Amino acid sequence: IGLILIIAFASFSPCLRNSFVNWDDNGYVSDNTTLKPFSLSSVKIIFTSFNLGHYHPLTMLSYALEYQFFKLNPFGYHLDNLILHLLNCLLVFWLIFILSENIFISFLTAVLFGIHPLQVESVAWISERKNLLYAFFFLSAMLAYVFYIKSNRELKYYFLGLVLFIFSLLAKSMAVTLPLVLLLVDYFLNRKVGKAMFLDKIPFFILSLVFGIIAIFGVYSSGALRHENSYGLASILIVAAHGVVFYLSKIFLPLKLSCLYPYYGVGDIHFLYSIILALALALMVIISARYTKKIIFGSALFLVVLLPALQFVPNGEMIVSDRYVYIACLGIFYILAAVIFWLFNYKIKYQRFKQVVFLVILILIICVLVAFTRERCRVWKNSLSLWSDVLDKYPNVATAYENRGEYLLSQSKYDQAMDNFKKTIEIDPSYVYPYVNLGNSYKAVGKIEEAISTYKKAIQIDPSFAKAYFNLGILYNDQNKQDEAVIMYEQALKNNPTSLPVYQNLMKIYGERGKEKEIIQLCQKAIAYNVEFFYAYYHLGNLYNNMNKDAEAVKLYRKASRLNPDNAELYANLGKSYCALGNNRQALVVLKKAVALNPALGLAYNNLAVVYFREGKYDLAVWNCKKAIALGYKVAPKLLEILKPYSK
Repeated sequence: IGLILIIAFASFSPCLRNSFVNWDDNGYVSDNTTLKPFSLSSVKIIFTSFNLGHYHPLTMLSYALEYQFFKLNPFGYHLDNLILHLLNCLLVFWLIFILSENIFISFLTAVLFGIHPLQVESVAWISERKNLLYAFFFLSAMLAYVFYIKSNRELKYYFLGLVLFIFSLLAKSMAVTLPLVLLLVDYFLNRKVGKAMFLDKIPFFILSLVFGIIAIFGVYSSGALRHENSYGLASILIVAAHGVVFYLSKIFLPLKLSCLYPYYGVGDIHFLYSIILALALALMVIISARYTKKIIFGSALFLVVLLPALQFVPNGEMIVSDRYVYIACLGIFYILAAVIFWLFNYKIKYQRFKQVVFLVILILIICVLVAFTRERCRVWKNSLSLWSDVLDKYPNVATAYENRGEYLLSQSKYDQAMDNFKKTIEIDPSYVYPYVNLGNSYKAVGKIEEAISTYKKAIQIDPSFAKAYFNLGILYNDQNKQDEAVIMYEQALKNNPTSLPVYQNLMKIYGERGKEKEIIQLCQKAIAYNVEFFYAYYHLGNLYNNMNKDAEAVKLYRKASRLNPDNAELYANLGKSYCALGNNRQALVVLKKAVALNPALGLAYNNLAVVYFREGKYDLAVWNCKKAIALGYKVAPKLLEILKPYSK
């Protein structure tokens, strides 16, 4: 066990120095406002909504908890991923040991599982926490079921397995295959085929059906379901066969690994020969059943766990991905370990010499895999290295150019960013995102007309693309063309009514124009889509504050403070409302908190001066007023005039 942990940790330790990448990490962690206020309402949102088209509330809950400790320090997230992977290695060792009762086979299976380069995507990518977490509960549920069978069906193990299965489903819907895997365990352990064997799977199958439907709804809601000719039966079988052959080839020869693999269509030669090769492999596995059930078990485990990733329901732009085999490869590694053990002990002349040679070769293979895995971990260091790696291996992947361009844009490397966006458009002129980012690049270097033209081109390609309207609205607003900006923002909301930044910008314009009724309607609409929208509560609170509706303002500010407890200006305004309601004691508490959060906030000192004046503490009132003036707060001089008669 110690050796497994040491080898696996040595393989993946470079991950601990990696950053976030701009591939879902922003949607899951860095830009995810749901994580920041950890409250019952945020937990409710996590368990009742999809995130990036997926339902995995347990995974999102893990991010929310991490955020409370690590904020946006990637080290903590990577460390937790690595710890989960190490725990999964131990679960693999334990599971294979109680199934095979052979410590060599269980050790070698766990080592291969723990160090293979294919596992890097699941461990090094913060967004793939769901893979590690679902695997932890999936393997634990398998263990519980094995104990259930071996203990002559003690119910405590059965219900433990059922609970662990629910946790696995809540981490990632790919866990739906567990009931079929449990039937494979029955086969491997020679359980008698009968009614009982199928009856105790019914609750598992019901849960799989429910979460499978939820998963399909999630993918549909994100628009990731594909509707091209790959839905034909022949295409589905060809794509599935290609997936099986692809993953097997990467397990045995992990070269040209990539976070994105190009898809050339089912007519490509790689897809056509995959059917023949897959059928040949299936025939070999069936023949092996005459001699041992180990190959049948391992192959079926590989195939069954892989089923949701074989594109029987086509979704997303990727046909294959390294992360899909995180658990599935366990079946192949088990077969390899069993075969190596058999060869190691197969008696021939010079048996001891053969065993020494075998061990040397095995150690060399492990060392090579460790080296490959460490190097692969470094590829995930940041967005630039990740997408450059894809383009080095597959030069015509449009998404890779787009994502690399986004990273370069964020680093203010505008010329390089524009080159990448233009290359993306050259490869795929119908891909709308690079037009918006190219427009952002033009805007950043002051080429406003080119930016406007590029945004309009994006709208021409996709009239429902809310981001293009939003960015065009920002550009018009910067040019003081508020009427045009409002039209663009309203169109953006029409196409995407959940976009909180659009509400925020539109509220600002309405606020400058004194359109209180429209602001109230916008805030209420924004809160209806996201009850955790801090800015809506805060802006509405400011509005009621200015309208002298201080009781309503206090309620809104308090809600906003739970969502964002570090906003000093919020507490300064809340103090003003408390003061207006005559609650000077509470006003002082929140105003002092505002000063503690931001000692340079003139508004807070000004409001403190008002409270102290009302309490008859004139010296303190004058001191705070002078402090506000020193910080440049414009209203304070008028207050100081009022305070002059009370000043020493």
